Amino acid sequence: MVADPCADLVVIGARGSTQDVGRNLGVGTEVRVTVEQLARRLHARSGTTVHVDPVRYDSAATPTAAGFLRNTAAGGALALQRLSTLADRCPDSRFALVGFSQGAHVVHTAATSVPSALVPRVVLVAMIADPSHNPDDPIARYSYAAEPTPGHGRLGAGPRIPDDLRRAAISFCVAGDAICNDRGAPGSGQSPTHQHFYEKPSTARVTADRLDRVLRVQGV
Repeated sequence: MVADPCADLVVIGARGSTQDVGRNLGVGTEVRVTVEQLARRLHARSGTTVHVDPVRYDSAATPTAAGFLRNTAAGGALALQRLSTLADRCPDSRFALVGFSQGAHVVHTAATSVPSALVPRVVLVAMIADPSHNPDDPIARYSYAAEPTPGHGRLGAGPRIPDDLRRAAISFCVAGDAICNDRGAPGSGQSPTHQHFYEKPSTARVTADRLDRVLRVQGV
């Protein structure tokens, strides 16, 4: 990955709940290790440069669903502001939105409102363990197994990704992760699977491979 904010591919990344914006490039362990793996693949096969730009939203723990959703909505708005700013500053860059857990919900929220003029430059929308995972959304979905997980997220099934971004979208959810494959209330607990599965190097390699497949279709 490179320091140039106008890299060929700029990843706007959103960390999960309670993750420290001062660590892991500001995007959380799961997003960082996955994007590092993806950057290696892109550089090796096409010389594509990758830069990570964090969404600096409030991901602190909240006692209520309303507080969680307020923070997520604010994060989605910040992600869109950053996308617009960087798109103006970096006319040759293309963009990826990548988030884990609450950050995946931030990405999901932002993806529903990407300005039409910027849609062609968004080549990846990746939601890892999305609490608003929608199993009926006809986007790519991956469960690290033969069949996608059938349940919706803890917050219920979120809105479908708009048709014009469906080509770029993929949602990840492994069996045993009650955040993206269950229903409940924010703060009611996370399974060890949710906390540790996606950060494993072996998982990150598989996730990056799937992201790379989406990018190849987009001509990246």
